[in-house]
Amino acid sequence: MWALAGVLVVALLASGCRHHAGASPKVDTSTVALAEEFETAVPHWVEKEKLPPDAIPGARLFATSGCLNCHRYLHSGASQLGGPNLSAEGSKHKGMRFQIAHLKCPSCMKKGSPMPHFGAFGASNLRKLAIFLEASKGAR
Repeated sequence: MWALAGVLVVALLASGCRHHAGASPKVDTSTVALAEEFETAVPHWVEKEKLPPDAIPGARLFATSGCLNCHRYLHSGASQLGGPNLSAEGSKHKGMRFQIAHLKCPSCMKKGSPMPHFGAFGASNLRKLAIFLEASKGAR
């Protein structure tokens, strides 16, 4: 059941990224991985980034929620849809408030952002993702 849910989330997010970008780029689906494949990278991220324990739930959510279809994190993910590498997002010191607001409404925070809205993830999951992003300072 989780595998099916992961596939559906990935498909919806990939179509959402294309829709919000205003274009319909051709995506090589052979490079789109299933969420479970990305989850295996989380222990590597924890080690390389020296992520604190409270960032691990957000790392797992990031790995399994389709974020890596548009973004890269260390050596995982894709960039065909133009999302930035988020490996060192925390070194920008944007803060939790910004990260949550950006996840809820990317185009509200950055005009013209093609990133889909993630407000439906709920406050708890948005907080987990924000903790993870703020803890991500680049491989150390």
